[in-house]
Amino acid sequence: MKLLASTASLLATTALSSTTDAAKAPHPLHPKFRTQLKCPYAENWLTKGAEAAANELGIDISSTHQQQQKNRKLMGSDLPIAGSCTYNNSWTGEKSCMNFHGESWTLDAMVERCSSEQDGVAAQGVGCEDTSDDVSGWCVKDVSTAATSMMSAPELKEEASLMMLSAMASCDNNKMACEAFVQGTFVAIGSCASGAAGGGGSSAFDGADTTMEGNKCIIAPGAIGAAHQAGFSEGYSTSCPNTPAQDSPYMWPLKWAANFQTKNMVFGSDDIKFESRGRTFYALDKNWKRSDTTYQLGILRTFGQAPCENIAGDSDTNGLGCVLNNTDGMSTMIHKGSTMYFVDWKEDAAPVVGERDVSKIEGCSKINMAVVGNIRADWYMDRRGDDTDVQYLGDQHVFYPDPDEGPIPMLAKQWRKKDFASQYFTMSMLGNPPNKVEKMADAPAEDNMHWPMILNVPGEGFGDDMLQVYTNHELLTDEDDDLFMLVENYIETGGECPENSSFNGDDEVAVGPPIQEVHIPSNLEVEEASWMTNEYTFSPVWQVPMRPVVTDMGAVASVSAAMSKPATEVSDRVTVESCYDEATKSVDMSFHFHDIDPTANGRLPWMAIGYRSSEVCAMTPPSGGVTPIVLITHLEGEGEVPRAHSTSLLPTAKTLSSDAFASMYMLARDLGETDDHSDVSVIAPQVSNAAVSITRSSLTTDDTVTLNFKRVVGEKPEQLNLMYAIGMSSELGIHTTRKCFVIDAFPTCSSPDAEVSDGHDHTHDVAIKATLDSSSTTVAMVSTFATLAFS
Repeated sequence: MKLLASTASLLATTALSSTTDAAKAPHPLHPKFRTQLKCPYAENWLTKGAEAAANELGIDISSTHQQQQKNRKLMGSDLPIAGSCTYNNSWTGEKSCMNFHGESWTLDAMVERCSSEQDGVAAQGVGCEDTSDDVSGWCVKDVSTAATSMMSAPELKEEASLMMLSAMASCDNNKMACEAFVQGTFVAIGSCASGAAGGGGSSAFDGADTTMEGNKCIIAPGAIGAAHQAGFSEGYSTSCPNTPAQDSPYMWPLKWAANFQTKNMVFGSDDIKFESRGRTFYALDKNWKRSDTTYQLGILRTFGQAPCENIAGDSDTNGLGCVLNNTDGMSTMIHKGSTMYFVDWKEDAAPVVGERDVSKIEGCSKINMAVVGNIRADWYMDRRGDDTDVQYLGDQHVFYPDPDEGPIPMLAKQWRKKDFASQYFTMSMLGNPPNKVEKMADAPAEDNMHWPMILNVPGEGFGDDMLQVYTNHELLTDEDDDLFMLVENYIETGGECPENSSFNGDDEVAVGPPIQEVHIPSNLEVEEASWMTNEYTFSPVWQVPMRPVVTDMGAVASVSAAMSKPATEVSDRVTVESCYDEATKSVDMSFHFHDIDPTANGRLPWMAIGYRSSEVCAMTPPSGGVTPIVLITHLEGEGEVPRAHSTSLLPTAKTLSSDAFASMYMLARDLGETDDHSDVSVIAPQVSNAAVSITRSSLTTDDTVTLNFKRVVGEKPEQLNLMYAIGMSSELGIHTTRKCFVIDAFPTCSSPDAEVSDGHDHTHDVAIKATLDSSSTTVAMVSTFATLAFS
């Protein structure tokens, strides 16, 4: 089939990124540092490393790599050739070749790397030949080892793999495969050279509309961007162009500091289970943050805590927690761009909050955060990013715990921000700054600030809800930048801050949600009756209209009744219509994917429906095996309209394995050609100008992709355990959103022109809310990290 040929050719080079498994290593963080990361998914991310997060953007963002990219030569790299590896490409069956660039490559290292390829033969001092007319360019991957101290030198090493053209693998496709799957830089040569000028990342995420001069105001891709700057953004601004909160007086200050106090409460109780205190410093204009934690006491519950020095569980917490009792020391975390540092202090050094004396440092380590930068100052006011929503609530008086006077009444202006897990944060900003009434021109800037006051954070299924209070605010200036230079100053004195390499152990890395036997409920679940989209920011530049949610239930009911296919609202991205056909023993289903726009190459992103084998919300069965899926693709060479295929989701796809994706393509069959599916159609008005003769549901719009089919199931099912995912690009890779859901509405189908005469009123079925399983709060991409920078 054409899809098979296209994909096998396109992904032929992705296997070049294969490396030997790293040795199993301990958890990257000591327990005392874990409260620095408030996101429930943060530790899961830490244990898997930055590779998967970088995949979401599809580029290698290290500064060294980007600088070298400007000086590429025909051989792909400006580093000298140390040797090469010829091998049999497992996808094409043809000979292929990879150059090793850099004097740091030893013969043993080249032989070891080459042995991971099929029939690989390493040659020292000899490079690959690129004389074939079918060569599109080189995929250059930086595998350098950074210097760990001033006394050591970096090991500059690169791999440059030949990329080949074919009838189904164009220059753009080769570039995409290199960037998305290998995290490399595509260096075009020959006929592809003219179309690849400039190189760089995907235009789908370059933030062209909102980026300020100097590469500021760039937000992270996908759901991460709902709260975070991109790791490579040079900082944020109070006036990021074309953003809903541009110049709003209610966004967070860019340079500020405040004491924080957090208290964690168990679901159904106001009892405090964990408490922490400290002070946080922000320089968001530079994408910097520092947090000094001085007090941790109680049982901290969040996902991925093991190993913990003192694990305990009790009936009140309904699960295991980490017992922390760090009340007389200090730990420091510094997040700068795409790097996060963790500083240990000497026990007898008595460091103080904001300490700058590097002689008191016991040790340091760092991790690569890839695309995840610091919080953006307007995170709680707009709907940018995937799988998010916002609700401006207005004003409310609250009792605020003033450190000097105790609880005092203060006016708060509040926003609620919904996350991927359908839980919400509540941000309370100071409504009445001291100079609001007097409006004195010579008042200090602090007297005009709408300071962050109180932040309510949900547990998102893995931990307890948290209430955080900010006090003793102050504005910072550039003169305070030395607060954030602690690690650089430490290294200048001969200290070391090695990168923690414990991310790629033998365990499989999953990009989907982790599986947890005990789901921890939250008091901050979105209630349908109380939620309404209200994006209002007080921006004097950008006026976002109020957008009340209004549904014409009468119109929907008439269509649904006529078709006898009740509509199940799974989420704001997917709606499902379903009924049962007695004659064919089939379920008749229509899946409507909403808000689907063409990607940078003009093709629609991939979409998929998966058949879960149980109620457990997992991409593949926890006991092993694969998940049958219906995959909608819109690849180059497939034609104008997307196509539906039957294939299997492999367990290794959760690791973003190029081998797994290629295998999934190879297993793909046209959905209409399978024995158990019939009446298959895909409707995509975004990319087709052809008239559609099929009756369209009122649930569809011009940005809706609809998949219709019948599937033989035998007797009428009580329910179907399903899941959906929507990709970031037309090629298989990271998803922007995913959710598990259940369909249990299967009335008897009738023909479109028949009257509904079964004696029942089906109006109540029209807007059936999807029944989510007990793990529904876990069903979004792991790299969301919505609260990573809140403490």
